[in-house]
Amino acid sequence: MILQPISPFVQKTFESYEKLRPCFMSEGHFLNQFLWESYYHTMFATDDIALYLFFEYQGEKKAFCPLCSVDDLPEAFRRMEKQFHDEWNAPLDIYLVDDLTKNVWEQAGLLKHYTWTSERDSFDYIYEAEKLKTLSGRAMHKKKNLVNSFLREYEGRFVYETLDCGDIEEVKEFHEKWLDERRHYDRFNCIDDEEEGVYRLLGNCKSIDCSMGGIRMDGKIVAYTIGSYCPSIQCAFIHIEKAEPEIKGLYNYINQQFLIHEFPDAVYVNREDDLGQDNLRQAKLSYKPIRLEEKYYIQEKR
Repeated sequence: MILQPISPFVQKTFESYEKLRPCFMSEGHFLNQFLWESYYHTMFATDDIALYLFFEYQGEKKAFCPLCSVDDLPEAFRRMEKQFHDEWNAPLDIYLVDDLTKNVWEQAGLLKHYTWTSERDSFDYIYEAEKLKTLSGRAMHKKKNLVNSFLREYEGRFVYETLDCGDIEEVKEFHEKWLDERRHYDRFNCIDDEEEGVYRLLGNCKSIDCSMGGIRMDGKIVAYTIGSYCPSIQCAFIHIEKAEPEIKGLYNYINQQFLIHEFPDAVYVNREDDLGQDNLRQAKLSYKPIRLEEKYYIQEKR
């Protein structure tokens, strides 16, 4: 296999493999992989059936879940196993495998010499898009109240805008201010790697297909978010969302407005994982996901 870096210019290649099977896992889509490339130092390779993702952890070769059709998942596993055993003389360990893929491999008898564990901190939160747009029903009552409170308190001072590359310098300025006020170390120590991914994305705005939206208050950006859309599964993926924390209801408002304006056809929304951070977990659970997208670590027995 010929390994290549994840650059801004391979998005179309990724998308051609992403649509081969329904994948609601955020790591199965280009923008997530691009944002976290600095953390995992991910490389990829392609052949006639799949796109493969590889990285190194503590000096050892590892893999992510391949992108291919459901029917080709068993053969993709065999080719990954051959690459690790014959080319790298290493055991095959695969991170962030979705439930569908694990089940296909298990039913094909491919995991007899492997163990697997679920990775709760990496589970993605999947929502019904219409519920996040309308905030209807008793379960969303508190969220709707926060939005209404924001609308009343700041009436006439704010506007939602679809952002483009002409707004990037303002977005960077706001992001740096947000970072100065909110910087902390999560238990995976990957905040800096996320920030590197954000700046890398903003710096390549003209080369990457994504959606951006923001809230201006008194003319200045006070919140922004970045997402992508997979039409084959009608799912919007929310990759980045930042807002002034002291403005009550602002996070709730941009969450709602971004979906309404940028993803009108979305049926589902993936707001990614919580990295094991309790405050983030509680916030994501409070929006009542319809399910969690489970992920597994599959490890070859030594």
